[in-house]
Amino acid sequence: MTEPNSANSPLEQTRRTFLMSSIAGGASLSLTSIGLGKQANKNSRLKVLQIGTGGIGQLDRGNIQKHPQVEFSGFCDVDKNSLNEIAAQFPGAFKVTDYREAFSKFLDQFDAVIVDTPDFHHAPMMITALKHHKHVYGQKPIVHQLDELRLLKKAIKKRPKLITQMGNQRASNSIGRRQALKILKSNQLGKPVKAYAWGEHIRPGSHSVAPWGSLPEPEPIPEYLNWDLWNGPLKPKLPYSPQIAPKRWRGYWETGGGMLADWGCHILDILYYAYDLPSPLTVKTETKKPSNESHSAFNKSTLIYPGGERFARDKFVLQYADSEIRPSFKKLGLPQVKLYVNEILIICEEGAILLGDLGKINIFRDGKEIKNEPLPSVPPQNHWFAWVDRCLGKTVDHWSPFDMGIRITEPALLATKATRFPGETLKWDSPKFRFEDHEQANRTILKRNYREGFAPPKIVS
Repeated sequence: MTEPNSANSPLEQTRRTFLMSSIAGGASLSLTSIGLGKQANKNSRLKVLQIGTGGIGQLDRGNIQKHPQVEFSGFCDVDKNSLNEIAAQFPGAFKVTDYREAFSKFLDQFDAVIVDTPDFHHAPMMITALKHHKHVYGQKPIVHQLDELRLLKKAIKKRPKLITQMGNQRASNSIGRRQALKILKSNQLGKPVKAYAWGEHIRPGSHSVAPWGSLPEPEPIPEYLNWDLWNGPLKPKLPYSPQIAPKRWRGYWETGGGMLADWGCHILDILYYAYDLPSPLTVKTETKKPSNESHSAFNKSTLIYPGGERFARDKFVLQYADSEIRPSFKKLGLPQVKLYVNEILIICEEGAILLGDLGKINIFRDGKEIKNEPLPSVPPQNHWFAWVDRCLGKTVDHWSPFDMGIRITEPALLATKATRFPGETLKWDSPKFRFEDHEQANRTILKRNYREGFAPPKIVS
């Protein structure tokens, strides 16, 4: 597996074209199609259903199919052109437009599900897969709504033997990020004091839309696209426009999470791996004006966590921003170095570390950049193979199962949703998955009213 370490890497190019014209989906993964909880034979093949074949789906499919024990047995996409093109490459695989049909008609033909659809489909599809005793690989952010964190958490507790994984491949595939993790976990720079993280600008014309915009005017629906299924759980449905699908949906409030949710799982995850962070206590996002039908920009969010023995202070403060809003290195007593988008700066008692999303590392001590700081040795890993191997019953190091994915997604969603209340400090009660003393926030930014037939299912037993 080649280390993705530059802006020109295939991984970086793929994420910039993250479209997802396929969003009829459900995800499921089970080690065996024979029975619940039965461990798969280590020499058997894992039969996989992929929901969402374009965009990031190309990256996931391309890597997972390299595993010698994987067989793609089915595909689901609401884009007929994409579905037919991919299915033709896998003779014998079934194809459906509606993910629910895969579970009602082809349940015994797949063991695992990959969910590569827009954010607002994740929870219904993933929980459907878990309900049907399937293992799940799901893209980040793990869900679209704060309350869906609760729903997914309940679902994985009901299915503890299933293997799940969130698609934040940078964390495990990047040598640099895993070296940084070892440095932080060992307190090589002392206990953590605070952190600053920043993501990129919205870039209209790529995979987002201009901030604070309105929904586009409806246009004729292409013959190859099932727009009703693309809308899935949305109530009311959105008008069709190429400004929404296939790839700019993440810029709209009802379908994506803007830049904060898009990049949170790739930037903030290091804090959770290193320090086992609990849920934030409060969130406050400052922005020019509230987000509307589109997401806002120039967002700077402050999340406050409990501190304690592992931290230098009684509270740990994280500032997370988009639009390349960075702290002043001069005010922090640090030398100016070349900065990029999508980085995190972690200030510790004895120094600081600047870490890029693809693993670039800068170390600082005594106000100077250290060029010869010892970097720990870490073995190469394959994010996708680890998930497959675990599904096949093998013992391997496994990053980002859904319980961790839920925790990593939580601050990104809190920062995003708080853009509806600029400058207000919202107290987050994570055990109850609601805001304290703010009923308007609980009514308006906590959950979705699902369209009939597309809500996340309940798992009774």
